Amino acid sequence: MKIVKVTKNHKSEFNVPLIANTGEIVEGQERETEWDGWLWCRNNSGVHAWVPKAYLESTPESGHYQFLQDYNARELTVDEGQEVIILNEESGWAWVRTPLGDEGWIPLENLQDLKDKPDSIPDIMK
Repeated sequence: MKIVKVTKNHKSEFNVPLIANTGEIVEGQERETEWDGWLWCRNNSGVHAWVPKAYLESTPESGHYQFLQDYNARELTVDEGQEVIILNEESGWAWVRTPLGDEGWIPLENLQDLKDKPDSIPDIMK
């Protein structure tokens, strides 16, 4: 885990995130985006979101994909100067946790490394 500082505000554009379980099927399509490695998807409830291609595999039905792992498309709204812990990085984005325990995606370009979190210090951000 790495502690980083938010260098640029990020506001979530989506009110309802796509949340999927391993094995769930979604419709997906390539769309123009500045980040490589993402697919625009829609679940059976009609919720749309970007999903990392690494989390999906094609199904025999054209334009449909199956999740290889659980996924939450929640973007996090954060302000410049905030510190967060990176829990996962994927295709130009980071899944982070705030000191209050909120988790979500933020573009890596909005973050700056502060220091590696020593294993000997308890994780007060759980």
